[in-house]
Amino acid sequence: MICTQHRTLEREAKRDKNRPLIKLYDWVAQPRAIEMEQVVPSPLMYEYRNKCEFTVGYRLVDDSVKEEMKEEEVKKEEVQITEVKKEAEEDWVMVDGNVKTEEASDSAKDASSEIKDKETTPPAQPKAFQKVPAVGFLAQGWAGGVYSPHTLQNMPNWSCGLADIFNNFISSSKVPPYDTKLHRGMWRTITLRCSLRTKECMVIVLHAPAKGGAGAKEDGSDDYTSVFEDEKQRLVNMLTKNVIPTPTRFFPENHDYEKMKKQSNGEGGEGIRVTSIYFQKFDGLSNPKPEHPVQHVYGKDCLEEKLGKCTFQISPGAFFQVNTEGAEILYNIVLDRIREVTDKPQQTLLLDVCCGTGTIGLTMLKEGVVGKLVGVDISKPAIQDAKINATKNGYTDEATTKFIAGPAEKELPSATHELPKDVPIVAVVDPARDGLHGNVIKTLKANEKIQRLVYVSCNPTATLTRDAGMLCSPPTKKYPGRPFKITKSQPVDMFPLTNHCEMVMTFDRMSKEEFDMYHGVSKHEKADEKNAVDVKPATKSKEEEHKEEVKKEVN
Repeated sequence: MICTQHRTLEREAKRDKNRPLIKLYDWVAQPRAIEMEQVVPSPLMYEYRNKCEFTVGYRLVDDSVKEEMKEEEVKKEEVQITEVKKEAEEDWVMVDGNVKTEEASDSAKDASSEIKDKETTPPAQPKAFQKVPAVGFLAQGWAGGVYSPHTLQNMPNWSCGLADIFNNFISSSKVPPYDTKLHRGMWRTITLRCSLRTKECMVIVLHAPAKGGAGAKEDGSDDYTSVFEDEKQRLVNMLTKNVIPTPTRFFPENHDYEKMKKQSNGEGGEGIRVTSIYFQKFDGLSNPKPEHPVQHVYGKDCLEEKLGKCTFQISPGAFFQVNTEGAEILYNIVLDRIREVTDKPQQTLLLDVCCGTGTIGLTMLKEGVVGKLVGVDISKPAIQDAKINATKNGYTDEATTKFIAGPAEKELPSATHELPKDVPIVAVVDPARDGLHGNVIKTLKANEKIQRLVYVSCNPTATLTRDAGMLCSPPTKKYPGRPFKITKSQPVDMFPLTNHCEMVMTFDRMSKEEFDMYHGVSKHEKADEKNAVDVKPATKSKEEEHKEEVKKEVN
């Protein structure tokens, strides 16, 4: 995209001779414009997830019910019998015209016997399946049924134990799973969050309305209001009666299963209990937004997690990295990138865009690489958590930490306008998979006080490349400001056993000298400067002259 922007400006310069011709930046013209560091591995290869989301649906179970064989299968069987007959006839070898050899005769007998068996043996019946309510993953879409999470090695033991509890509950529930085609039923998804460090576990159950909904029957036969409250209480009792069970699972030899089991159970072997339960009603067709209301029914109203030197509170809809130990590695890389440019850390302000619960910004404050923090995030629950987390970690002064709830494209321009004029600024962005809004890029690029930008991306092959092109392209009317250039690119394996990687990309502002070398000064700008010097003062009006004469007389 950077090269494309240069070509566009080059074509415009040929049409308008007053427009300066922009050279391709040296760092872009290199054989490998962006140097990629080696991938930093995750501390844990297996059972690393602290958040799991399961779908409630149906699993397909073998049934003994007899069904007639499909027409296609019958034809296939007939073709196979015909081929056997043909092969048997070819095995009859003639000697001296009519005499058969003993070997050929034996072969023919075997073939005849095989044909007879084929003709007399009834065709095998195909397997029939029965739908059973279940909780798990849709490995093959809705038509393929729900699969158990136990075989997935990135799933921790506690999540599989909770899946077993839910499967026991859902198989005997008076309320059916939600049907995405008919939009009927109730149980939809289960979100699980857990901290092995604090031994806390949160459960969020997403369900459709007990009555009505998008696909409700006109006769009201799918009204579950009379049984739903009892079913909710039964589920709460099942989840909180005992510690989360540890199912039997199989892992590769390089996985210390007993160590992870001991870590899950704690030093005293007491195990992990469900400490918080929420229910969330949603009548939409896709997924609720992070700020969609939830109903707290049991235990604590949040989950507490320890990360580095900080303690963080996590609400049901707030974002938090799914790999806690991997997040510490990731944040240490961000820490190093910021430390490199903060000569006066206590005077440096960190602008944290898409800050979530404040994990990155508060970690940077705690480590002492910055002295002030301004965070922006679209999720109101996350910002509420961020403010509480600031207090939890000893930052109560708004002059030190400030968090703003709202879309970054709307809040960031005014937030940057209110930043102190006499402090150095570094920025960190950690957007969702959709990347940065164009207005966010415009604001970051136009504020030339931001000398370094650290971009943490979970979608490096798509939105990061798009945003990097806009940040590093020559200035335009829509995106003014000296461009950035990519100086470091560090992938971090936050999702082992998958094809995904997190990317920490460092952008440094192009210096004024380097910018002038490439862009120069246009003829229009030179003419404007000359005119600005040669322009004579404007002639005073008669009214102004009269006022001056009156002023002289008074004096």
